[in-house]
Amino acid sequence: MKRVLFALLLSLTLLSCSLDDGDKLYLEIVPVSAVEMPTAFRVDSITQIPISYIRPTPCHEFSNFYYNSIGNERTVAVYCLTNGNQNCVPSTDYEITVPLNFKPKEMGTYHFRFWIGENENGVDQYIEHEITVDH
Repeated sequence: MKRVLFALLLSLTLLSCSLDDGDKLYLEIVPVSAVEMPTAFRVDSITQIPISYIRPTPCHEFSNFYYNSIGNERTVAVYCLTNGNQNCVPSTDYEITVPLNFKPKEMGTYHFRFWIGENENGVDQYIEHEITVDH
């Protein structure tokens, strides 16, 4: 009897919850507006790199970083989640700063490229920094 009641309760709970509330979330890459690159980095130690970006609308929320690592080159951009709501008013008043944790595994020179958008010809533009990890 307890199993029947449990199964009935579970099925009612699952049927009463809708997974589709009408708002679908989309990932959108947002350009970096500024980077505060620290001057010292240590092997196997986490250093936070403050990265600023401007939310296009109040409906955009930070999700994560796009982070591509090839050798000692790092390409970074900001991912935001948005629901695509047409009622969100575009604005440049929403500058947000979030930390990127960087933990170098070996000594050497690292080249960072932070995506700041495209130029008028559609070519990707970057803020670039070279850092040296020497201890």
